[in-house]
Amino acid sequence: MKNKIKTLLGISILGNLILAGALFYLVQRLGGIKFMVHRITAGGLAGVYENRKNLFDHMSIEKDNIIFLGDSITEYGQWAELLQNSKVKNRGIAGETTWGLLRRLSTITESQPKAIFLMIGVNDFLFTDRTEIIQNYTKIIQQIKSETPNSQLFIQSVLPINTNVKNTVFNNKEINLLNKSIQELAAKEGLKYLDIHRLLKNEKGELDANFTADGVHINGAAYTIWKDAIMPHILALASK
Repeated sequence: MKNKIKTLLGISILGNLILAGALFYLVQRLGGIKFMVHRITAGGLAGVYENRKNLFDHMSIEKDNIIFLGDSITEYGQWAELLQNSKVKNRGIAGETTWGLLRRLSTITESQPKAIFLMIGVNDFLFTDRTEIIQNYTKIIQQIKSETPNSQLFIQSVLPINTNVKNTVFNNKEINLLNKSIQELAAKEGLKYLDIHRLLKNEKGELDANFTADGVHINGAAYTIWKDAIMPHILALASK
Protein backbone atom coordinates (compact mmCIF):
# COMPACT_ATOMS: atom_id res chain seq x y z
CA MET A 1 0.00 0.00 0.00
CA LYS A 2 2.82 2.37 0.94
CA ASN A 3 4.59 1.63 -2.34
CA LYS A 4 1.40 2.40 -4.25
CA ILE A 5 1.01 5.74 -2.46
CA LYS A 6 4.64 6.59 -3.17
CA THR A 7 4.15 5.74 -6.84
CA LEU A 8 1.04 7.92 -7.10
CA LEU A 9 2.81 10.73 -5.29
CA GLY A 10 5.77 10.47 -7.64
CA ILE A 11 3.49 10.55 -10.69
CA SER A 12 1.69 13.59 -9.27
CA ILE A 13 4.95 15.44 -8.63
CA LEU A 14 6.24 14.56 -12.09
CA GLY A 15 3.00 15.78 -13.64
CA ASN A 16 3.22 19.07 -11.79
CA LEU A 17 6.83 19.54 -12.84
CA ILE A 18 5.93 18.92 -16.48
CA LEU A 19 3.03 21.38 -16.21
CA ALA A 20 5.25 24.00 -14.56
CA GLY A 21 7.89 23.50 -17.23
CA ALA A 22 5.33 23.87 -20.02
CA LEU A 23 3.94 27.03 -18.40
CA PHE A 24 7.43 28.49 -18.04
CA TYR A 25 8.20 27.69 -21.69
CA LEU A 26 4.98 29.36 -22.85
CA VAL A 27 5.64 32.50 -20.81
CA GLN A 28 9.17 32.71 -22.20
CA ARG A 29 7.86 32.32 -25.75
CA LEU A 30 5.47 35.22 -25.11
CA GLY A 31 8.22 37.55 -23.90
CA GLY A 32 9.02 36.52 -20.34
CA ILE A 33 7.46 37.17 -16.93
CA LYS A 34 7.99 40.95 -16.89
CA PHE A 35 6.60 41.32 -20.40
CA MET A 36 3.51 39.25 -19.56
CA VAL A 37 2.90 41.28 -16.38
CA HIS A 38 3.18 44.48 -18.39
CA ARG A 39 0.74 43.16 -21.00
CA ILE A 40 -1.77 42.40 -18.25
CA THR A 41 -1.39 45.69 -16.35
CA ALA A 42 -1.44 47.72 -19.60
CA GLY A 43 -4.58 46.10 -20.93
CA GLY A 44 -2.63 43.60 -23.02
CA LEU A 45 -0.46 46.19 -24.71
CA ALA A 46 3.33 46.43 -24.60
CA GLY A 47 5.21 49.70 -24.10
CA VAL A 48 6.51 49.67 -27.68
CA TYR A 49 2.93 49.38 -28.88
CA GLU A 50 1.83 52.31 -26.74
CA ASN A 51 4.67 54.49 -28.01
CA ARG A 52 3.83 53.82 -31.65
CA LYS A 53 0.13 54.38 -31.03
CA ASN A 54 0.95 57.70 -29.35
CA LEU A 55 3.09 58.67 -32.34
CA PHE A 56 0.14 58.08 -34.64
CA ASP A 57 -1.99 60.31 -32.41
CA HIS A 58 0.37 63.16 -33.37
CA MET A 59 0.32 62.42 -37.10
CA SER A 60 -2.46 63.51 -39.41
CA ILE A 61 -4.33 61.55 -42.07
CA GLU A 62 -5.77 63.30 -45.10
CA LYS A 63 -8.90 62.33 -47.02
CA ASP A 64 -6.88 61.24 -50.06
CA ASN A 65 -4.64 58.96 -48.00
CA ILE A 66 -4.49 55.17 -48.34
CA ILE A 67 -4.06 53.51 -44.95
CA PHE A 68 -2.34 50.21 -44.25
CA LEU A 69 -3.69 48.84 -41.00
CA GLY A 70 -2.53 45.78 -39.07
CA ASP A 71 0.20 44.23 -36.93
CA SER A 72 3.98 43.79 -37.36
CA ILE A 73 3.58 42.22 -40.81
CA THR A 74 2.05 45.51 -41.94
CA GLU A 75 4.27 47.77 -39.83
CA TYR A 76 7.52 46.39 -41.25
CA GLY A 77 6.50 47.04 -44.86
CA GLN A 78 7.76 50.36 -46.24
CA TRP A 79 4.53 50.85 -48.14
CA ALA A 80 4.91 54.38 -49.45
CA GLU A 81 8.26 53.46 -51.00
CA LEU A 82 7.20 50.02 -52.19
CA LEU A 83 4.14 51.45 -53.91
CA GLN A 84 5.89 54.70 -54.89
CA ASN A 85 2.94 56.65 -53.56
CA SER A 86 3.31 59.41 -50.97
CA LYS A 87 -0.41 59.19 -50.19
CA VAL A 88 0.10 55.80 -48.56
CA LYS A 89 0.32 55.86 -44.74
CA ASN A 90 1.42 52.92 -42.59
CA ARG A 91 -0.59 52.51 -39.39
CA GLY A 92 0.52 48.99 -38.53
CA ILE A 93 1.75 48.24 -35.00
CA ALA A 94 3.73 45.17 -33.96
CA GLY A 95 1.72 43.01 -31.59
CA GLU A 96 -1.60 44.41 -32.75
CA THR A 97 -4.76 42.38 -32.16
CA THR A 98 -8.37 42.86 -33.15
CA TRP A 99 -9.05 44.20 -29.63
CA GLY A 100 -6.25 46.74 -29.87
CA LEU A 101 -7.36 47.83 -33.31
CA LEU A 102 -10.90 48.38 -32.11
CA ARG A 103 -9.55 50.67 -29.36
CA ARG A 104 -7.71 52.92 -31.82
CA LEU A 105 -9.87 52.57 -34.93
CA SER A 106 -11.69 55.89 -34.44
CA THR A 107 -8.39 57.75 -34.89
CA ILE A 108 -8.27 56.29 -38.40
CA THR A 109 -11.91 56.64 -39.40
CA GLU A 110 -12.29 60.24 -38.19
CA SER A 111 -10.04 61.40 -41.02
CA GLN A 112 -12.18 59.70 -43.69
CA PRO A 113 -9.28 58.21 -45.73
CA LYS A 114 -9.75 57.19 -49.35
CA ALA A 115 -8.98 53.52 -48.67
CA ILE A 116 -7.92 51.08 -45.96
CA PHE A 117 -5.94 47.88 -46.51
CA LEU A 118 -6.54 45.65 -43.50
CA MET A 119 -4.60 42.57 -42.31
CA ILE A 120 -5.22 41.52 -38.73
CA GLY A 121 -5.97 38.52 -36.53
CA VAL A 122 -2.98 36.20 -36.16
CA ASN A 123 -1.76 37.67 -32.84
CA ASP A 124 -5.20 37.05 -31.35
CA PHE A 125 -4.44 33.32 -31.32
CA LEU A 126 -2.16 34.00 -28.34
CA PHE A 127 -5.22 34.84 -26.25
CA THR A 128 -8.42 33.47 -27.83
CA ASP A 129 -10.01 31.33 -30.53
CA ARG A 130 -11.21 31.92 -34.07
CA THR A 131 -14.83 32.55 -33.07
CA GLU A 132 -13.96 35.60 -30.97
CA ILE A 133 -11.48 36.83 -33.56
CA ILE A 134 -14.21 36.88 -36.21
CA GLN A 135 -16.60 38.60 -33.80
CA ASN A 136 -14.06 41.39 -33.34
CA TYR A 137 -13.27 41.42 -37.06
CA THR A 138 -16.97 41.94 -37.77
CA LYS A 139 -17.04 44.88 -35.34
CA ILE A 140 -14.01 46.41 -37.07
CA ILE A 141 -15.63 46.19 -40.50
CA GLN A 142 -18.94 47.54 -39.27
CA GLN A 143 -17.26 50.44 -37.49
CA ILE A 144 -15.30 51.38 -40.60
CA LYS A 145 -18.38 51.19 -42.81
CA SER A 146 -20.38 53.23 -40.32
CA GLU A 147 -17.82 55.94 -39.47
CA THR A 148 -16.16 56.36 -42.86
CA PRO A 149 -18.60 54.98 -45.45
CA ASN A 150 -16.78 56.48 -48.42
CA SER A 151 -13.50 54.75 -47.61
CA GLN A 152 -12.83 51.71 -49.77
CA LEU A 153 -11.96 48.77 -47.54
CA PHE A 154 -9.72 45.92 -48.73
CA ILE A 155 -9.64 42.77 -46.60
CA GLN A 156 -6.30 40.94 -46.80
CA SER A 157 -5.75 37.34 -45.75
CA VAL A 158 -3.55 36.46 -42.79
CA LEU A 159 -0.19 35.08 -43.95
CA PRO A 160 1.03 31.49 -43.47
CA ILE A 161 3.84 30.59 -41.07
CA ASN A 162 6.70 28.08 -41.21
CA THR A 163 7.45 26.11 -38.04
CA ASN A 164 10.38 24.33 -39.69
CA VAL A 165 12.33 27.59 -39.94
CA LYS A 166 11.61 28.37 -36.30
CA ASN A 167 9.09 26.94 -33.87
CA THR A 168 6.17 29.24 -33.15
CA VAL A 169 2.97 29.22 -31.12
CA PHE A 170 0.94 29.74 -34.30
CA ASN A 171 -0.12 26.96 -36.69
CA ASN A 172 -1.24 26.92 -40.30
CA LYS A 173 -4.37 24.87 -39.69
CA GLU A 174 -5.86 27.60 -37.51
CA ILE A 175 -4.64 30.31 -39.88
CA ASN A 176 -6.31 28.57 -42.83
CA LEU A 177 -9.58 28.29 -40.93
CA LEU A 178 -9.34 31.94 -39.92
CA ASN A 179 -8.76 33.01 -43.51
CA LYS A 180 -11.78 30.99 -44.63
CA SER A 181 -13.90 32.81 -42.05
CA ILE A 182 -12.43 36.20 -43.03
CA GLN A 183 -13.13 35.53 -46.71
CA GLU A 184 -16.72 34.54 -45.92
CA LEU A 185 -17.12 37.69 -43.82
CA ALA A 186 -15.74 39.87 -46.62
CA ALA A 187 -18.19 38.32 -49.11
CA LYS A 188 -21.07 38.85 -46.68
CA GLU A 189 -20.12 42.51 -46.24
CA GLY A 190 -19.59 43.04 -49.98
CA LEU A 191 -15.87 43.78 -49.60
CA LYS A 192 -12.84 42.95 -51.73
CA TYR A 193 -10.84 40.02 -50.34
CA LEU A 194 -7.16 39.88 -51.31
CA ASP A 195 -5.61 36.44 -50.86
CA ILE A 196 -1.97 37.24 -50.16
CA HIS A 197 -1.64 33.96 -48.26
CA ARG A 198 -1.66 31.79 -51.39
CA LEU A 199 1.09 33.87 -53.00
CA LEU A 200 3.58 33.22 -50.21
CA LYS A 201 2.99 29.57 -49.31
CA ASN A 202 4.99 26.57 -50.49
CA GLU A 203 3.67 23.21 -51.74
CA LYS A 204 3.04 22.13 -48.13
CA GLY A 205 0.93 25.19 -47.40
CA GLU A 206 3.60 26.80 -45.20
CA LEU A 207 5.20 30.20 -45.55
CA ASP A 208 7.94 29.59 -48.11
CA ALA A 209 11.30 29.38 -46.33
CA ASN A 210 12.76 31.73 -48.95
CA PHE A 211 10.48 34.48 -47.63
CA THR A 212 11.29 34.39 -43.91
CA ALA A 213 14.10 34.28 -41.37
CA ASP A 214 11.97 33.50 -38.32
CA GLY A 215 9.03 31.57 -39.74
CA VAL A 216 6.51 34.39 -39.19
CA HIS A 217 7.77 37.74 -40.47
CA ILE A 218 8.54 38.20 -44.15
CA ASN A 219 11.48 39.58 -46.12
CA GLY A 220 11.84 41.94 -49.06
CA ALA A 221 11.11 39.28 -51.67
CA ALA A 222 7.77 38.53 -50.02
CA TYR A 223 6.86 42.19 -49.65
CA THR A 224 7.60 42.66 -53.36
CA ILE A 225 5.14 39.89 -54.24
CA TRP A 226 2.57 41.40 -51.90
CA LYS A 227 3.16 44.82 -53.44
CA ASP A 228 2.69 43.50 -56.97
CA ALA A 229 -0.60 41.86 -55.96
CA ILE A 230 -2.13 45.07 -54.61
CA MET A 231 -0.59 47.54 -57.04
CA PRO A 232 -3.54 47.38 -59.49
CA HIS A 233 -5.85 48.48 -56.69
CA ILE A 234 -3.51 51.30 -55.70
CA LEU A 235 -3.39 52.53 -59.30
CA ALA A 236 -7.17 52.34 -59.56
CA LEU A 237 -7.52 54.41 -56.40
CA ALA A 238 -5.06 56.98 -57.76
CA SER A 239 -7.16 57.41 -60.87
CA LYS A 240 -10.28 58.33 -58.92
